[in-house]
Amino acid sequence: MTAPLTRLLPALLALAATPALSDTYACTVEAFTTFSTDDTRFIEANHRKTYDLTITPKTITLTMHSPDFEGGTSTYAVTRRDLLTTYAQRTDRQSLDILALPPRPAAKIEREGAFNATLTVLSNFYTNSWLLTCTTA
Repeated sequence: MTAPLTRLLPALLALAATPALSDTYACTVEAFTTFSTDDTRFIEANHRKTYDLTITPKTITLTMHSPDFEGGTSTYAVTRRDLLTTYAQRTDRQSLDILALPPRPAAKIEREGAFNATLTVLSNFYTNSWLLTCTTA
């Protein structure tokens, strides 16, 4: 292996590595999108939600807290990791939920102070999407 590749390989492996056994982050809603833009109370209530996001190598658990909605916890299975994004999903009788976040959130926080994640809930009659800003819990 040539010298430049020898130096590059550890950096690439670090980017692709899975996170620590369990990392937890606190997230707030930066933006919320839905089909129904007329229901301003619903939109405002979704902006007030906060989330705890816990990452393990195979799952991501998202716990929602809200003064307007009943809180809850959902676990997502990690379905794909690449150099730019980790994807996780869950399916229930009503929707397909997809969570996307950086593959190394702790490194992103160290560099930039926070990271963004998106949560999208897709059904046959609605789609809601949250842009979350997350930092160390």
